[in-house]
Order: sequence, then structure tokens, then C-alpha cells
Amino acid sequence: MPVEPLHPELMQVLEKFRAQRHFNAAEWVEAKCAKLNEYMRRCGLKGCVTSVSGGIDSAVVLALCAHAMRMPNSPIQKNIGLCQPIHSSDWALQRGKENIAACGATEVVVNQTELHTALSTLIEQAVGINGKDFARGQLRSYMRTPPGFYVAQLFSQEGIPTIVMGTGNKDEDFYLGYFCKAGDGVVDVQLISDLHKSEVFQVAAVLDVPVNTRSAAPSADLWQAQTDEEELGFPYDFVELFTGWYRMQTETAKLNFLEQLSAPAKEQFERYTKACEDVHRRNSHKLHGQINL
Repeated sequence: MPVEPLHPELMQVLEKFRAQRHFNAAEWVEAKCAKLNEYMRRCGLKGCVTSVSGGIDSAVVLALCAHAMRMPNSPIQKNIGLCQPIHSSDWALQRGKENIAACGATEVVVNQTELHTALSTLIEQAVGINGKDFARGQLRSYMRTPPGFYVAQLFSQEGIPTIVMGTGNKDEDFYLGYFCKAGDGVVDVQLISDLHKSEVFQVAAVLDVPVNTRSAAPSADLWQAQTDEEELGFPYDFVELFTGWYRMQTETAKLNFLEQLSAPAKEQFERYTKACEDVHRRNSHKLHGQINL
């Protein structure tokens, strides 16, 4: 069931925090694309591959690469949008293709549905355990990593040195660890890791990402009817409030904030805090990379 939105008292604090950040999406786009071009030029790179899911994050990354490519003297010669349906919802491929067409990127579609069925069955039979939705959903993410790098390798082979772009934002990757360590966590460059989810949507509007994608509830589509917020148990607005504002306050300021909340607002804040910290604790191993003991 849908998670309840942020309590009005908490939303008021979040809106004040957002105003203080003075985030300008148009200026951010120009600066980020200039930085991408500088990096590509310095490293002798000419191509970008983005795994396009039909969601907002991958659409924004693909559009950023397209914008950077159009800037004067950009070294980028190829911007590839890679769709990889695996038992996917119809909307995922449709929106993915729409997002690729909207920014004039090169479309590549690799349907791995039959491979996923064969591989999951093979492994489950060997192990003697039937995979549930979450485990099979993670396998989808794992399987999308090799094609992304192989597509990059094929273009590199043809004289267009190409890298794989990451699509993780600040709310998901910075604190929650809400990514697949051996899946979408394996990339060459992250472009939007400094953006809260709300800011990703602002950038999407500046880049004219199709409305179908901008108006949809975020979902990794790793199993039927999955949405990110329902899986997490709290809204992205809370993650932004908690990680961007609350955790940065002094202990005294935190206590004063909690004392000023009404009972319903405090109950929601404490409930969402526990859920958010639980996700962070469960996924914290992802945030440190490989550990050598």
C-alpha cells in the first residue's frame, strides 16, 4: 500500500531547507555537463552508455549526456541508451524508448527475459532453493551489468572509447545504500550523486525529460507492481529531510526540533527515522566497497 506523505509540519521544515539550498537546476546542468566534457576530454573518452529503465534517474543521466554532447567542442561522439527488459512491465520499455528518442540518443535493446528464466532456474535447481520475488529481482539487476560494459567495449573497439554511466542519486546511494552492489552499483561515472530526488525531478524538467517519466512513481520494476517508496517504507521527501537537514543539526537543535512537533508529526518522524536507519544499517556494507580483512 502507498506510504503516507510527509506530515505538513515536517514538510514545512523540508521546504525551508530547500529554500536555503538555493538549488538552481539550470545552472547545475550547465556546470555538470561542462565537468563531464572536461573529464571525457582528459581521459580520451568519446562515448557514454546509460542503462535506461524508464525511470527518472536514468532518463536524467541520458539527457545530461545528450546536453553535454551538444555543447561546443564536446569530445562526446556517441550517447547510447541501453534498454534491457527482463520480465519487465510494458511501461518500462515504452518509457525507456521514449526517453532515448526525446534526447536523440542511440537506442540499443537487449531482451534478457529468456536468459533470466533459464539462469534463475539453473541456479535454483543447483542450490535446491526456489527464488522469491526479491532474489529474482536482484538477479535482474546483476544481469544488466555485463551487457552495459560489453556495449561500451564494442563501441570502444570501433574507435569510440566508451564508459558506463551511473544513475544513483544522493538519497538512494549516499545514505540508504538503495542499489544493487553488483548491478547498478557497478559503473564508471556517477553524474547525479549530489542530487536529492526532488532535485532530480527539477533537473528533468530543465532537460525536457518526457512527462510520462516525470509524472510516474519511482520504481525499479524488479518485480510486479513494485514502487521504491513502498519497498522502503517511507517517502523520498523524508530521506531528504532526514539526511540533508536533520542529521546535520547539533544534538541540541535536534531535541528542540522534536519538542516543537505535534504528537502526530513526532510519531511519523520517529517511525520513519527507525525505518530509514534500518535500511541504512542493512545496506551499509555496500557503502564501503570491497573490504580486505
